[in-house]
Amino acid sequence: MTSLRASQALVADDILLDGRLALFHQIENWLAVADLHFGYELSQRAAGRLVPLWGMASISERLMTLVEQYAPRRLIILGDLVHDKTAAREAAQLLRDVAIRCDVVAVAGNHDRQIHGQVEMVEFLKTDRFHFHHGHCAAEASDLTQIIGHHHPAAVITDGAGLRLKCPAFIQQSSCWIMPAFSPWAGGTPWAADDLTRVWLCTEDRVFQLEPGRRPVGGASLER
Repeated sequence: MTSLRASQALVADDILLDGRLALFHQIENWLAVADLHFGYELSQRAAGRLVPLWGMASISERLMTLVEQYAPRRLIILGDLVHDKTAAREAAQLLRDVAIRCDVVAVAGNHDRQIHGQVEMVEFLKTDRFHFHHGHCAAEASDLTQIIGHHHPAAVITDGAGLRLKCPAFIQQSSCWIMPAFSPWAGGTPWAADDLTRVWLCTEDRVFQLEPGRRPVGGASLER
């Protein structure tokens, strides 16, 4: 890829962050997303809460568009594919639809325990440079950079006139990168940039880096 769009950022050699909440390696040809919490609205409706049924369609459409545009060899889903067992059938169908276009590796997250045996999953995935896992359990020390989900990082920026914009965030630390939640229902966990932490804010139209010293404003988040 010779030029970047405003909705992309080069966050490391050959690695693009897409504002639609995905990470793409141009050489190794993998695409990574985390925390789909697919079927959240079905779970809420089963509990008697009339949540609108648009989240699953949003996730499916955005994921399929990313796969079609980047044409990865492998899609890596970094845990919490589902919110609970309510959407096990629908999530399995989503993976089958994606598998027509590329290999799919679903890493197990804490919410995925309820669909054990219904969807094929792995506990982690390692490459020469990276260790992919969900992040709800500590990983053994190694020289690999961890890429995880689970924390649903986000930040709020203001313009001085009272306008507030809350964005999902991609976090980079020296040995650990934390993916934004792919779910549109995830409120986000506040994260601050400092000298050791780079915070990239993601919108569909733009990706930009939060300057160190600008602290995010808190907010409620979907249960991790």
